[in-house]
Amino acid sequence: MRTWKKSALAAVGLTLVVLTSACGQPQEPAANQVNELIRNDQEMAQNLKELARHEREEMELYTSILNKGKNKNSDLESLLDQAVEHIAERRKLLEQAESLMKQTQEQTPAVRDSLGRLSFEKEETLVQAQTVLDEYEARAQTFEEFVTSYQQSLDADERLYSLMRGSVDPNLVKIKRAIRERNIQYAQLAEIRKQFNKQTKAFNGANAKLVQMEQAS
Repeated sequence: MRTWKKSALAAVGLTLVVLTSACGQPQEPAANQVNELIRNDQEMAQNLKELARHEREEMELYTSILNKGKNKNSDLESLLDQAVEHIAERRKLLEQAESLMKQTQEQTPAVRDSLGRLSFEKEETLVQAQTVLDEYEARAQTFEEFVTSYQQSLDADERLYSLMRGSVDPNLVKIKRAIRERNIQYAQLAEIRKQFNKQTKAFNGANAKLVQMEQAS
């Protein structure tokens, strides 16, 4: 999960400069406008970092639950309660991250329009700025898939824990099926996570190049 941390660009500290066009309207350099979009992304990265922490802790609980569950006399209620608490917190963090991403997506068309009206930027800088937005939107689309897959994985967790809770004579067939379904969901989630991390790297690279072009002009 370390790659989640890298979604915020290190060069956000670029000094904001307001320039004025020939008609007197203030204009910001392309890199500044794009970096405005990244501010939500930095907060989202913190949400995802916290999400990963809860995920690791719940995985430890999951392993303990399965190990103790092999003994019919084991009391799993305390572990199951902890696991359910982690699920609730992960849902909350996931919703917050999704909300931040949507806010950025809503702002993107206005930034595209603003970039198209810049009068002082070099053409190659404007092209690069649009490329950065393209990379971000592709990443946002994959993130939507990630959110959906993550929610399905949490649903699978809840179904499994529900089957294991408070039953004197647990249905082992249903529990094994629930474990298998959970593992399938998490395998699918891992693939989407890889794609998102790949797109995050591409976005960061494109944005770093934009900042370099702006500083060199």
